[in-house]
Amino acid sequence: MAVETSYVMVKPIFANEKWVIEEVKSRLKKAGLKIEECGFVHYDKKHARKHYAEHVKKDFYPPLEEYITSNKAYGMIVSGEDAIARIRQMVGSTSNPAKGTIRADIPAKMGIEVQTRENVVHASDSTESAEREIRLFRELLTIEAYKE
Repeated sequence: MAVETSYVMVKPIFANEKWVIEEVKSRLKKAGLKIEECGFVHYDKKHARKHYAEHVKKDFYPPLEEYITSNKAYGMIVSGEDAIARIRQMVGSTSNPAKGTIRADIPAKMGIEVQTRENVVHASDSTESAEREIRLFRELLTIEAYKE
């Protein structure tokens, strides 16, 4: 296994809940991953299109863009051995996530059901995506990033 760097974003709606951010961070740390940088960002349409470049022409993109630009999000640069695959497993699938994953457990704790595009978190799916998403995150930081 190689050390990788990934990007994790707590999406709008959920980024307004401090406990959600703390829950996601806690799960990442318990898995032995390191949060390198983190902070609140607000995606504008230009950055949303760059972030979700592979989805822009898909039918589900317009509501996704509307959601991701609706309010602040909380981004994290996370590193560790095989980080991308491990984080994706922890996050769970976009639709019908399994119990025990972030996308299933947090809405359950809140007593809500979420639409696929309005799920709790985004996590990079490849090294290339992570590099692009980290670059965009750093462009958008609205507060001073800090090391943990």
